[in-house]
Amino acid sequence: MDNWIARFRSAKTVEGEEKLIIPGDPERAFEEERMKKEIPINGKVLADLKEVGKSSL
Repeated sequence: MDNWIARFRSAKTVEGEEKLIIPGDPERAFEEERMKKEIPINGKVLADLKEVGKSSL
């Protein structure tokens, strides 16, 4: 698998594309962004979660 990934990543891109991506690349990028910027959450959902947390004490 490592050999396949290395060969794939060393391939030339098509015109107009910056880089090749393989399965899992978008997910890893998304995870990295979320670790830096946190996970956005709807205000209503956040309020509901806080209420559930209070009632669990």
